[in-house]
Amino acid sequence: MPAAGGIGEAEICVVGGGPAGSATALRLAQLGHDVCLMERDAFPRAHIGESLPPSVLPILDALGLRGRVDGAGFLRATGSILYWAGEFERRGASAGQPGLLVDRGRFDALLLQAASDAGVRVLQPARARRPRRRAGGWDIPVRGIPDVSMVRAALMIDAAGKQAGLGRRFRRCSAPLLALFAYWQAPPGFGPETRVEAGAAHWYWGALLPDGTVNAIAFVDPAACVGLSPAQRRDLYLNLLAQSTLLSPCLEGRRIGPVRRCDAASYIEETPPAPDLLRVGEASFSIDALSSQGVQSALGQAMQAAAVAHTVLTRPRDATLALDFHAARQQERVRAHANLAAEYYARQARHQAAPFWTDRASPPAWLAQPSPEPPPGQMPDDAPLRLSPEAEIGISGIQTGDLIAPGPVLTHPHLGRPVALLDGVPVAPLLRQLDCDASAAAIRHHWSGLVGAGRADRLLRWLWRNRVLVPACRLPIPVSSDARMA
Repeated sequence: MPAAGGIGEAEICVVGGGPAGSATALRLAQLGHDVCLMERDAFPRAHIGESLPPSVLPILDALGLRGRVDGAGFLRATGSILYWAGEFERRGASAGQPGLLVDRGRFDALLLQAASDAGVRVLQPARARRPRRRAGGWDIPVRGIPDVSMVRAALMIDAAGKQAGLGRRFRRCSAPLLALFAYWQAPPGFGPETRVEAGAAHWYWGALLPDGTVNAIAFVDPAACVGLSPAQRRDLYLNLLAQSTLLSPCLEGRRIGPVRRCDAASYIEETPPAPDLLRVGEASFSIDALSSQGVQSALGQAMQAAAVAHTVLTRPRDATLALDFHAARQQERVRAHANLAAEYYARQARHQAAPFWTDRASPPAWLAQPSPEPPPGQMPDDAPLRLSPEAEIGISGIQTGDLIAPGPVLTHPHLGRPVALLDGVPVAPLLRQLDCDASAAAIRHHWSGLVGAGRADRLLRWLWRNRVLVPACRLPIPVSSDARMA
């Protein structure tokens, strides 16, 4: 990104160097784009520790980061200990695939360095000022870099977290939540299991970090801290920690640094994506910490956002489809995480009906998923089946490698999203060929010749359980006009 007269030129400017921003910039550089990234803080920066589940490993592989992460000395997570709804539960790591307990300061620095090594021009510490939209892109003023006062880019990717600015329009997805946290010298016997515990009107999260410290967090209603001085917040935190069964041993050791706080509520940013503007990470949405999937969600979204940006810049004819895909995946993630967190709060609310739990036991109405209907019972093997009148085969955006491309999908009210593949098989072509007079046995026999007997049986039963296939009434299969044209 050569600078002339203090103005730097880049095809893409990513604002924010956290996991979402660094991973998006890294992936776009790997795809051959000219990328600049601005990060306002010097690294490593203090950040709440994070447990990464084994399911994050394929994403690290796809980004080419697995070797760096394996060599960083992060702890292998051996599972978790839960004390929830009055019951203790130990959960082991997936067989052969332990997760990771990372120091977020070091982890974030590792991702940013990988982006720089891939060719991303990193401006750090550099504070982006309010950007100005112009024909063909953005002018983004910069403070903190002596030889660059502005970056000019065709596409801006906002990855600047929850901080205000950049034209945000946030909507709350959960009841307010505040994290009070500190680092402690690890007490004897404190193993590498993540610890989660419900309190009276709060909950705890704690984990051992690679440097031998423990990050211990108490999540409370922010109303509990209104009007408190820093010393009073510290005393509240220490009092809560003393009430914890799983984390109170930390009090036997030495606290390292002050008691800090941060907003832990869930939000979604509602400005629609545009051909010159995408948002990723907590600039797009933040999820309840109860899921412990913040970094994994950010990395997964980064991979998708990079495919969307790559499509917008290289295949403009599919730009609208790609942007719709980006918005739909954002809504899906927010809805799924909101309902998952609500299930955990509801479980504790049934055990202890305090307002803290009951207020969080269901997501906002606009995010709630409909209650599933009872299973449809045994699938008849000889009776004819047909596609449900509520199902439709249409055209939607599908991520195919590094691009978002149009493809046939199945939609149905019981499915959380349009489905292109089932068990690795394109489902729409199979359903288009469906003879509404065919029995389950006949369909299974026909599909077995195409995808194998075992897979055919799994597909058929999944479609029945989700009411995509229903007893036949000789109604035609609905196919959208877009699908007929494809």
